[in-house]
Amino acid sequence: MIVFSGSVSVEKRNAEQDGPPTYEIVYGWSQSFENLMKNRAGQKYFAEFLKGEYSDENILFWQACEELKREKNAEKIEEKARIIYEDFISILSPKEVSLDSRVREIVNTNMGRPSASTFDEAQNQIYTLMQRDSYPRFLASPIYKNCMANFGVQEEAL
Repeated sequence: MIVFSGSVSVEKRNAEQDGPPTYEIVYGWSQSFENLMKNRAGQKYFAEFLKGEYSDENILFWQACEELKREKNAEKIEEKARIIYEDFISILSPKEVSLDSRVREIVNTNMGRPSASTFDEAQNQIYTLMQRDSYPRFLASPIYKNCMANFGVQEEAL
């Protein structure tokens, strides 16, 4: 449920919050991957966890795609798309994300005329990978448990 306070929803404020997250927000991360990913602090803690697993390229790619979608300038979209391709899709990249051949082919085709949606299929595949593979381990990790412990919560949030 979205509760409006002035012109900014509580949900939006939670996502953009600059200070430390509240207990409700941190607990919410355990309720759904979407809650974790829509919160800036949640992304930061998840990225820290992924870095320890040597798979932070996944969230970095996802974040780069989100930034690309917010770009309105056509020239900048093309430039950002090429950077994302070189950083995360190219087989020569040390931060290459793992995509199946079908999605890789879609991205390669889309790069002929890059747009804000060039990486949508790839971004969805990486999001699903993080949700199914990394997210359950994140919830069991010391990083997440320490976040909850900061609120005096020691038991499992699940």
